[in-house]
Amino acid sequence: MFTFTQMHIEAARNSTDDFNLFHDKLRWDMIPNNPFGGPIALGFQLGCFIETQVDASRLNTPNCAPEEANLYPFSGFEFTFAGVVKPGDSIALRLKPGRSKQIGNEQTYSNRLMLMSDNKPVILGYKREYSHMPKFSPFAFPSRDDVLNINDRSFVQESRFFVKHKYMIVGNAKNFLTSAFAEQSHYIDEFEDKVNFPQMYPLGLLSSALLERARAANYDLKNNPMIYVSHKLAIDKAQVDELRSNHKIIIVVSEHIDKPDCEKQQKTQYCVAYCESEKPLFTAAVELMPLSELLKS
Repeated sequence: MFTFTQMHIEAARNSTDDFNLFHDKLRWDMIPNNPFGGPIALGFQLGCFIETQVDASRLNTPNCAPEEANLYPFSGFEFTFAGVVKPGDSIALRLKPGRSKQIGNEQTYSNRLMLMSDNKPVILGYKREYSHMPKFSPFAFPSRDDVLNINDRSFVQESRFFVKHKYMIVGNAKNFLTSAFAEQSHYIDEFEDKVNFPQMYPLGLLSSALLERARAANYDLKNNPMIYVSHKLAIDKAQVDELRSNHKIIIVVSEHIDKPDCEKQQKTQYCVAYCESEKPLFTAAVELMPLSELLKS
């Protein structure tokens, strides 16, 4: 079991530039009718805890890792959020043995998981490995060439997409790992000239891109904040292995897409990120809903 403190939340916020009031120890109560009673952990911070715990389990536990890892050049996470984690809460991961599945020429290896906080489920989902990069978006995204010279915090294609520049910073990644109870030297160790960014660090930079888009569109983040419903994330392992400090990542965020036939005003934002390749570093589908809908239930 690992017990969260506010310092863990501060480390995650600062390392990813996440300025969401839900995580702010001084301003969480500026959100009207905030039901959480204090600051809460970041979704991507919990994702990093899951990733690093899965990494450790796959090294030390039989039947948790694919036998032929080279068959899966892409990695993924599927999360459904069922609760929150606050300072003082203790968390633990329950992980099932992995299973492989093949459909046509595409193969997937999955571990079912459940993140528990004080013995209550907070995140349910899967850690996946893919033979092909999954396609989450129902529409085409701008290519890397289309956005390479676009200014930071810019809208393109008549405001359908928002472009955000982020940079890989070793110190921030180490703090992000620490925020998730991971031993940073297992991933980054200057003494051994080792830099292996966790997959959740570039993915975690998506949180600030989503917030930046909302603010640029004049969305009211205080009086009508959104909360995560689910994440679908996929990332190119080879590109992650090549990432180094100061590499620029160009994150492209779509407009909100309303979920059809949904009474809770759920919306999905699709995202891709590019680094030095014309192929995406990662793709994502982030499902959100207004806090007001949670309060109704």
